[in-house]
Amino acid sequence: MAEYKAIHGFTVQNRTSDPVGKGVAGATWSTGGNMNTARSDLAGTGTQTSALAIGGATPSTSAAVESYNGSAWSEIAEMNVARNSLAGFGASNTSAVACGGRAPTVANTEVWDGSSWTEVNNLNTARFAMNISGAGIATSGLVSGGDSDTGITESWNGTSWTEVGDLNTPRAQGSMSGQTNLNAIVCGGPSGEAGGETETWNGSSWTEVADLNSGRLSAGMNGTTTSALINGGETTTQVTLTEAWDGTSWTEVADLSAARKDHGTSGHSSTSSESLSFGGKAPATSFKNATEEWTAATITDSIINTGQVFYRSDTGDMKVTLNVLGTGAWATGGTLNTAKVGGSSGGTQTALVYAGGYDGTSPGVTNTSETYNGTAWTEGNNLNTGRTGIGNGLGTATAQLAVAGVPNSVLVESYNGTSWSEISEVNTGRSELASSGTSTAGLAAAGTTGSVSALTELWNGSSWTEVADQNTARRQTSASGTQTASFLVSGETPPNNFKALVESWNGSSWTEIADLNDARANARTSGTTSAMLAYGGNTPPFTGNTESWNGSSWTEIANLSTGRSGSSSTPGGSSVLALAAGGSSPADPGVDTSTEEWTVPSTVTNTTITD
Repeated sequence: MAEYKAIHGFTVQNRTSDPVGKGVAGATWSTGGNMNTARSDLAGTGTQTSALAIGGATPSTSAAVESYNGSAWSEIAEMNVARNSLAGFGASNTSAVACGGRAPTVANTEVWDGSSWTEVNNLNTARFAMNISGAGIATSGLVSGGDSDTGITESWNGTSWTEVGDLNTPRAQGSMSGQTNLNAIVCGGPSGEAGGETETWNGSSWTEVADLNSGRLSAGMNGTTTSALINGGETTTQVTLTEAWDGTSWTEVADLSAARKDHGTSGHSSTSSESLSFGGKAPATSFKNATEEWTAATITDSIINTGQVFYRSDTGDMKVTLNVLGTGAWATGGTLNTAKVGGSSGGTQTALVYAGGYDGTSPGVTNTSETYNGTAWTEGNNLNTGRTGIGNGLGTATAQLAVAGVPNSVLVESYNGTSWSEISEVNTGRSELASSGTSTAGLAAAGTTGSVSALTELWNGSSWTEVADQNTARRQTSASGTQTASFLVSGETPPNNFKALVESWNGSSWTEIADLNDARANARTSGTTSAMLAYGGNTPPFTGNTESWNGSSWTEIANLSTGRSGSSSTPGGSSVLALAAGGSSPADPGVDTSTEEWTVPSTVTNTTITD
């Protein structure tokens, strides 16, 4: 096609390259924190930011367990039975199951509750070298395969094991992952052979699907039957090879930086857009403690409509984009134990702490603190002083600040992953403010001191310093970013003067930039100054409106299913992974317990139009 004139109903973009988005095509491996003890033949569970390394060989058989928080490993309580070549599954570093293994060959099963291991009902068939990792969570899991190339599959219901349908291809030293005992994918093996056979589990039977491009054994794996990642392993020697599964076929993507086999992987990660690879051996007798983190590329493209037609002027092709870029959908997550609005939140979609706030009762100010692991909320150590209207996003799930609020408007508390402690107070007391950054380099802006404020203070890890004011004083704002690159979004100037205003902080001054499409107060944000999400708020009434920032403008995208104001935010999140929990809503008594998770499609398909 040499030229085009018009296609009614579509806007046709003239491009010299295909659009790309968040997905495996642009993903890379990067260095993470080293394990304390080098080992191989271990089980890996959890996610990229909340993982466990369980048992293994050092070369001695080990009962040791280490926990990963997204940056560093720490030693925690050991299993009751030392073993290597075991299987494991779980959704986080606070909930997991370990089973089978060689010590010599055992059927023992142990459950981790975040503080200790408990022996429970054994596997029906003792075995080791099961398909590496496993599928599921602590109450719903699956293991398959094992030594002597068995096809035996067992399903875990939280209490006991049941034998279910066998694999079509018996194997040991394969790779396996999935979210529950109803969803799994297995590939590689059998023992001693570099096989590429792949099978998927639908809850009742295994189905053979497309083979790996490079057959292997003893590789790491995470994901689901529609989006998975396999890395490393052994062909004739240890390899760095990484492949991504899209539900239909495998695609070779960026290699590990270092070859390894018999390593651990955060198997519960829900897509091929994130993964954690740790430990293992390479060469065959050299034990590793290194960790690598897999992160998909950020969406930067401007195409936002499903079915967007574009013209490749360099090749003369007309193409259509089959997935939405820069947009996604909200899905139901776990339920808070305590309804709340106006608390402090720090972390990501899969590792978040939400503390304090108003719980809808009289007097209603709460000090409760809860941690989210990507699946469920768990009550943790409370704030020392209950309050609401706290700065709504500063730090992580293991290093967070809860800044100001009422009734104590100058108080600041610091969380270290275990407990809260009081630290240096802000210079000017206030509530309904916004905060962003880290626990050692933070920013607190706007709010109310009795009247609305434009005040900004910076935190350097030991003290607060007043710096340049915002252009417009307001309260009930939200902030995301760093101490030197942050946005302050929405807000209110009493009485009921709701703002669409957005200001950008560059480390020394504030600049007004493009407004939101919808004015509101108590919205929440996730992301950076180049790619951000703004969601929810009060207009009034409560709104679920969600807008995406692409670096120059805001675009309205899919709404929250429940309009809510003053929910949790994800200061460590992104425009493609965000979380909204709690907040004010129409639900009785006006404070919500529900959680919604925002996820963007992980792949982009560009197809040439031939007719």
